[in-house]
Amino acid sequence: MAVVALLAVILTTGLTVSLSAQKQAKTEPKVFIPKEVKAVMEAGLLTQQPRLDIPFAFSGHLYLPAAGSFQNIFCLEIANRELGFVPLTPAPPAKAEEKAAEDKPQAEPVIEMLANFELFIQFREISGGLPGQVYREIFVPCEEKLTAAEFNPDKVEKYYVAYPLPAGKYLAAFALTSIDLKKIGTQYFEFSTPDPASFSSRLDTTPVFSAKAIDRMDAPDRRIILHKNYFTFATLKITPILDNVIGFKENFDIFYFNLGAQPNAEEKYSLETNFEVKKGEETVIRFAPVVFPFPIISQPLPLKRMVVTKTEAGETQEEKDLEPGSYILVIKIQDRNSGYSTTKNVPFEVK
Repeated sequence: MAVVALLAVILTTGLTVSLSAQKQAKTEPKVFIPKEVKAVMEAGLLTQQPRLDIPFAFSGHLYLPAAGSFQNIFCLEIANRELGFVPLTPAPPAKAEEKAAEDKPQAEPVIEMLANFELFIQFREISGGLPGQVYREIFVPCEEKLTAAEFNPDKVEKYYVAYPLPAGKYLAAFALTSIDLKKIGTQYFEFSTPDPASFSSRLDTTPVFSAKAIDRMDAPDRRIILHKNYFTFATLKITPILDNVIGFKENFDIFYFNLGAQPNAEEKYSLETNFEVKKGEETVIRFAPVVFPFPIISQPLPLKRMVVTKTEAGETQEEKDLEPGSYILVIKIQDRNSGYSTTKNVPFEVK
């Protein structure tokens, strides 16, 4: 519970700073996508046919509340070989140092791999089932470094980029390009952002996902950044597991936000929450009910169950780790202040 309280304080402060940064961003010069990039992006708008000069794929979309709108988080999967990594060798020693260096054992030079590339995003509102006017265009300069030992050209990495958008249905056109714009890869993604006002008389949640790690930053991002393996939300750095595949003997650390939760006269929340794990129709784990005093939830769920064995001598109980397989996490939430309730079914897998 202390973790949830800390997150609530962090977000209250962080979202205020984020809102200030968003207001400042609105006064900045308009972003212009280079005409050759824009031509490629717009050529595939109606058919949503990607261009594969730089192949990449979408593997997830999340949203979290952000100062009257929602922060939309997109996950891109990109293989290292597609980003144009080049080796960086150390600078040669100065002449005065060369003689002394000859008498010393020479260590293997540490070689870093560097990739510089660019990301362009165009958000269009969908009207009548078709992409309409451009709502926003974004330019994200990108740099990625790896040591030679870390670099595997075939490895596919997850990258996250986030942007706040008002309620609506959108088509996002993404373009990954080389610095010289000679290689342009595109992908398209349709998504919706809910209206915060629609939760005034009902209870719901943001998408529920597993958080591998949650760390605190000194300050929120001041610009749009493409992060590898994590995204930022206010002053939180979150490493998600979007497919909810959990390792054997590991906790299912869930993260979500209750939408439409209402505080009482003392500005306190009271969200009674029941968690249970089901295998088909069978309940295999039932957790004790929890009453959360904040709408933001970060909750570790130990995947252990009690196994009852009956023998002639009587019954014995033994705690065992949840076996590998596919399961459903059922979350039943009752807002004690408003009386509204909701149930979420979250598929996950233990491997």
